[in-house]
Amino acid sequence: MNRFRIVRNVFLQRRCLGFKVPGSYEQDKKLKTLSFKECFSIWIKSFKKDRLQTLQDRLTNLMLSNCLNENVVSKNLKTKLDEKGNYINELVLEVNNHSEKPHKEVVFIHGYGAALGCFARNYGMIRNLVKSNNNYRIHFLDNISFGLSSNPGIKNINIGTKIPRCPEIKINDSNPHSKESINDRYYKKVDSFEVNKDEYVNYQNFFVPVLKDIESYYINAIENWRKSSGIEKIDYLIGHSYGAYWSASYACKYNRNIGELILFSPVGVERHIHAVTTPLKLLEDQPIEPSLDPSSYKFLTRIPILSKKHVNLWYLFLPYLARILPYLGPWGVKTYFQVRYPRLFKVNKVTNNLGGPSKIFEHPDDLVIGKNSECKLIFDYLYNAITNKTNSDIYIKYLLTPSTVSKYPLYDKLTDYFRRAGSDPENVFPVHFIYGQYDFMYSKAGKKLISEINSMVSSDAKPAKYYEVREGGHNFYLDNPFDTNKLVIDIVENTEKQN
Repeated sequence: MNRFRIVRNVFLQRRCLGFKVPGSYEQDKKLKTLSFKECFSIWIKSFKKDRLQTLQDRLTNLMLSNCLNENVVSKNLKTKLDEKGNYINELVLEVNNHSEKPHKEVVFIHGYGAALGCFARNYGMIRNLVKSNNNYRIHFLDNISFGLSSNPGIKNINIGTKIPRCPEIKINDSNPHSKESINDRYYKKVDSFEVNKDEYVNYQNFFVPVLKDIESYYINAIENWRKSSGIEKIDYLIGHSYGAYWSASYACKYNRNIGELILFSPVGVERHIHAVTTPLKLLEDQPIEPSLDPSSYKFLTRIPILSKKHVNLWYLFLPYLARILPYLGPWGVKTYFQVRYPRLFKVNKVTNNLGGPSKIFEHPDDLVIGKNSECKLIFDYLYNAITNKTNSDIYIKYLLTPSTVSKYPLYDKLTDYFRRAGSDPENVFPVHFIYGQYDFMYSKAGKKLISEINSMVSSDAKPAKYYEVREGGHNFYLDNPFDTNKLVIDIVENTEKQN
């Protein structure tokens, strides 16, 4: 609760002087669906070569219509990564307060099923940097293979379009229909479980080198982008979900090239039985008594509650859904709208729960947030982004299991890193874990990891911290961009004060 009060106080103090929500302002009514004509228009226009670029530009203009001036400029860059011509697409928002000072570099990397425009509601945070003592560049990147960035493949003969399955887990549960044994919505306590050790050894031998190649694919793209951009250091690296996983992986390898790591609802934190890092000796005595501790390799995650249908969809349908969607025509647009639009419109409910527009909005640009015109533009952008064909539709299924956990947990990556780093200030970097109040990612795993990281560092200044964004879910930066923006600015300004 203290964190909520701090964010709220900062929010109120930074309210745009003299701005009042117009008396004529009203929130739009929630749409039930799109008309066939609108669905057809979105679908047919998606085949235009520059459609995604057009929508990205429209989003930028909409969200920053009253922000850009001589001190604040936006740029859309295609930064070359290699001799093959691969590049990263980015939107750069630059604040020039003092000509004699270098720029602080803030980098955002989106999650799966998205592109840089998913952060459109966060562009406005740049307003809070205008009166800073520093210059800033905020880079919103299309991660490699996503959006308008290049989509190269990974050269590994073991990576194909057919996703290899995890070893089968035999669950022994004397109360299979008991809801009382389910913890935190998803994690069911069962009697025991069994796994074939030989099958598991083959699983490890197959996936360890594959996951190394996938990791190199993503983090080398970030590093090559940094070098090509002439950035000496990424002062604040911010990633969401799948992007948070690769941001953390990047920080562990290129620690000297970042200042602070900010993880928005990171996927793949917890340890679990399907982790390739699971010690083989754990499988010697079976059946195995499971644990609900997300730092234990005996953690079954959501396996006990997953249906066979869900598992089959994960392997046989979901990797190809985005490529199938355009062939469904306007009906595919309508189906995707029914999934996406309510999540985009949710910001209106959150705004009301936080006190209403008159209390939350602090700038004229905020008036468009949650309007149907804005929600439909973001939806149109995201539809075009996911149907743009990305190899990551396949790669993500190699990384994650049907329980939406990583085969190589961040818990292992970060504890291994900080164990090696010790208390050397040259190697220890701050890491901020941010979750939504109603996040479906397992925040307890994040809290457990924070505690372990801090126990490894001998100095009084503990590097790992935990935060929650009010009323937010997994996509809290969309649900509650107001607190999200202020929280990020709060982290940045606190660091600048200390330096």
